[in-house]
Amino acid sequence: MEIRRPQVFGGLLLLALALEAALAAYRNPLSLQEIQALNRSVEISDSIKPELRNDPVTDSILMYRVTRIFGPSFDPLPDGGRRPQAQAARLLSFLPALYRLPFLIFGLWLGGALWWVSRRLFNNEGGYVALALFCFSPLVIGFSSTVNAEIIAAWGLFGIVYTAIGVGHTLYSPPRRWPPRIVLLGLAFGFTAAAHLGAALLGAVLAVFFMLYLSPTDRKPAAIAVLAMALAIASVFLWGCYGWNKSLLSSLSQVGQSLRPAIPQGGIFAPWFRLGNLPTAALMSAALAIFLGWKRTRYFGNWTLLLVMALLGLLQFPGTSPVIWMAPFAFVFVGGIAADLLESKYRVATQGVLFAVVATQFVLAFWLR
Repeated sequence: MEIRRPQVFGGLLLLALALEAALAAYRNPLSLQEIQALNRSVEISDSIKPELRNDPVTDSILMYRVTRIFGPSFDPLPDGGRRPQAQAARLLSFLPALYRLPFLIFGLWLGGALWWVSRRLFNNEGGYVALALFCFSPLVIGFSSTVNAEIIAAWGLFGIVYTAIGVGHTLYSPPRRWPPRIVLLGLAFGFTAAAHLGAALLGAVLAVFFMLYLSPTDRKPAAIAVLAMALAIASVFLWGCYGWNKSLLSSLSQVGQSLRPAIPQGGIFAPWFRLGNLPTAALMSAALAIFLGWKRTRYFGNWTLLLVMALLGLLQFPGTSPVIWMAPFAFVFVGGIAADLLESKYRVATQGVLFAVVATQFVLAFWLR
C-alpha cells in the first residue's frame, strides 16, 4: 500500500490518541472496578471451567483473557479486590499502564477502522473530520486508557455493521469473492460476543437487516447462509475463549435471564453533555439538523449511521456503557455531513466551525487529563 498525505495525516492523529491514552493510563491509579477485573482474570486463567459467575452478558471473557495475556503477573487479594488502595500500592512497580495497554490497542484499531470507513464513504475530508473528533474525544481517551470490555465491544460492533454492509454488496459478485468477508464478519461477531453478548445480539439484528436490504432478491437465501457461516466461525472463536470446554454451554444457559434490553431513561446521552464532550455534542446536533433540513445529505451512507445510533440509543443492557458503542457512528455521521458542506458554497464557514470545534476538543482532551 502506497503511503501518501492522507495516510500520514491519519497516522499522526492516531499517534496523538495513543499519546493521550498512554499518558492517562500511566497517571491514573487503578480503579476498584479495574482491580476486580484483574482479580477475575486470574481466576478465569487458573480455572479449569471458567464460567462467568456474575452476569454472562456483562462479565466479559475476552476482557479477562487479553488482560491476562498482555499484563504482567497479578496477585489477587483474597477479598476479591475490596481494598483498592492497598492493591494499587502493591502494583506501583508494575505500572498499571501495562494492564491497560490492550485496551489502548483496541481504541487505536477502532480509530483505524473508522478512518478507513469514513474515507471510503466521504473521501478524505470527511475522514479527516471523523478521525479528528474521535482522536480528541475525552470519551474515547477514557475508554482507551482503562480496563473495560466496552471498547472491545465497540470495535467489534463497528466491524459487524460495516462488514455486513460489505458482504451485502459482495453478494452481487461471484461466490469465489465471498469467503474473505465471511471470515471477517465471523471474527467481528466472535470478538463482540466474547466482549459483550448484548452488543453481539444487537450487531446480529443490524447485520440481518443490512444484508437482506442490500443483497439482490435472488440471493437473499445466500445472505442468510453467509450469515450462518459467519456465526459458526464466531461460535468457534467464542468456544476458544472459554478454553475449548463445556463451560461455554453452562454460561450461555444463563444468558436468557440477563439479556433483557430496556429503553433507558435518558442516561445514555448524559456523557455527551459533560464539559469535555460538549463541542462534539453541539456539532452532532447541528449535523442532525442539517440532515433533516437538507435533502442532499439524506442518502444511504448517512441514514445508515442514524439507524444504528437509534437502535443503540433505545436499547441498552444494565451495567454497561453503550455510549462508546454509539460514538464511532456519531463521528462518522458528522464527517459525512461535513463532507457535503465542504463541497457547497458554505465551505469557508464550515472549515472555520470545524477548526474551532476540533481545536477546542484538542485543548479539553489534554486539560481534562
